[in-house]
Formats: sequence, C-alpha cells, structure tokens
Amino acid sequence: MIAAVVQARMNSTRCPGKSLYPLAGIPLTEHIINRIKAVTDFDHIVLAIPNSSNEMPLVELAQRLNIMTARGSEEDVLERFLIAADQIKAQHIVRICGDNPLFDRQLMRLLIRSHLKENSDYTITCDSIPLGTGTEVVKVEALKRVADTATEVKYREHVTTWFHDNPTAITQSRVPAPIYLTNKHHRLTIDTKLDLALMEKIFNEFYTSTSPIPNLEKVIQFLDTHPDVAKINAAIPQKNWRS
Repeated sequence: MIAAVVQARMNSTRCPGKSLYPLAGIPLTEHIINRIKAVTDFDHIVLAIPNSSNEMPLVELAQRLNIMTARGSEEDVLERFLIAADQIKAQHIVRICGDNPLFDRQLMRLLIRSHLKENSDYTITCDSIPLGTGTEVVKVEALKRVADTATEVKYREHVTTWFHDNPTAITQSRVPAPIYLTNKHHRLTIDTKLDLALMEKIFNEFYTSTSPIPNLEKVIQFLDTHPDVAKINAAIPQKNWRS
C-alpha cells in the first residue's frame, strides 16, 4: 500500500497562514491535494499536521476534500509521518511538502514505479530540477528505523535528511527526471511573500475551472520566456535543511 502524505501547518515562520493562501481563488493546500488526486497511483492521501487548535482550518479543508488527517508534534515531523502511515497501514509513503503546489506529476509517477519495482528504502531523482517540483518516496520500515535511532532535531524535523547523511545504510534508487525539468533553476516553492507573488502570477496565468491542474512543462516554458516574472523570487536564499 502506498500513500501520499502532505506535511503542512498554519504557523509557518516566514509566511504564516500560507497553507490557506488563495491562488486563483483556491487555497494553496487544496491545489496540492487536487494535484495529488490527479496522479491516481495512491491508496490514500493524508494531510499530516500539528496537533494544535490553530490547525483546525486544515482539518476542515481535509474533511471537505474527503482525505484523512494525521496529527502529531509540530517539530517532530517524522513522528507525524509515522502516525499517518500507521493510521492507514501504509508500506510506502510519497512525501509532499505543503509549500509546493507545482510538484511534477510525471516525475512522481516515475519515482513511485521505480521505488516499488526495486523495493528501495528511498527513491529520489538524480537530476538538478527546480526547487519545489520534486517529491520523495520512502519505505515506512526505513522511516521507523530512523525514528528508533535518530535523536538530532534535524532528523526529526526534516524527514529524509538522515538518508542523505547515511547513504550506505539504506537501499536507494535515483531516477532521471523528465527533460523539461533538468538543469532548470526556477524557484517553485513557497517560503516568502515574494514566492507567493510569483505563484500568484503563475496560477493567474494557468489556472482555469476547466483546466485546474497547471501543466508544469508549460509553466517552465512560460518562466523561460518571461524572465521578468521568473526573477521575482530568484534572489531568495534557500535554507539548507541538510546541514
């Protein structure tokens, strides 16, 4: 059984409330859920959120979209993922960040299929792709091993960092990305107001009621040919979660 688990929270440090920020009139997290539903490879979709009263708007969103929620520690995101996996008895998880409404669906499918075929602990792309377009596939047993041994904050808060620091301790698959993603350097995640400004322009350009899932290849072509738009958030430094 494979599940999509979205990590989200209302209490973002640099951009509070972004999880429900409207892009083309639709909350950010709703765009992410609808994009996952369009992949169709999943047995379940779970929204993993902190166990706080501040998160009730996300609980209500999940109920409206008919998906499950898993609630746990705000800081210990690894715990939240394992709670989600336990609720639905998942064997594998695709980790989706609640900052990324434009993850690539084709790459996600490639990762899932390689991961299941190879029975890997951890599967990611081997290519350089735009920030915010990738996802990761993880075997739940491997996450449990990390949870049993890892105590450092970075390993509990940033779920897959342990795999990057201990590559020989796991079986890992790396999958080539679609050509339209490789070596593109656009910033397609949401961590600041400038990121939101870029996403507003993208969704206003590409979202319609009859085409509600923006085509990422076309988005990248648009950014390539509209450098004035792409540069809106290009100078924002990305936090290094791996350090």
